[in-house]
Amino acid sequence: MHKALLTVILAVLVIAGPVAGDNAKMKRVSDLRDEARLVRADNLVLVLEFSSDDCTYCRKLEQLFLLPMQRNAEYDEKILIRTVSLDSFETLVDFDGQSMSTVDFASRYGVSLTPTLLFLNADGKEMSDKLVGIWSEDFYGGFIDNRIDEARAKLTHVSLAKSGL
Repeated sequence: MHKALLTVILAVLVIAGPVAGDNAKMKRVSDLRDEARLVRADNLVLVLEFSSDDCTYCRKLEQLFLLPMQRNAEYDEKILIRTVSLDSFETLVDFDGQSMSTVDFASRYGVSLTPTLLFLNADGKEMSDKLVGIWSEDFYGGFIDNRIDEARAKLTHVSLAKSGL
């Protein structure tokens, strides 16, 4: 009896583990100046996901790639991931302190489809080509990593140039 009960408890814990992780959410950006300070202080790439609440591909991107990246310590020294909602009535403060709709902010970067990922420096400059959509689950993680590596290489080059080395 005890062995059967223990088996049931272990099975419930194994099943409940991933479900609890599914409640994790992406952090929505409201003031890019705050994110820029964090990115600048730690020499990180700001990865901005443009999404909408009813976008099933956005949820897939988040669950398969972005949320696991946030939980992976290897990325802590490389990137800061935030999301920008393109749902109506949302506003944010941009890198210059100007308040605007998220749709206007997205149009500044030529973003019209969700999901779209941007790879930015602390000044809001694109450091790598954006990724639009999610078309290949098998290779998409590699595409993200390549963009991150490219952006970090540019950040390093700019940092070295500023320091005179």
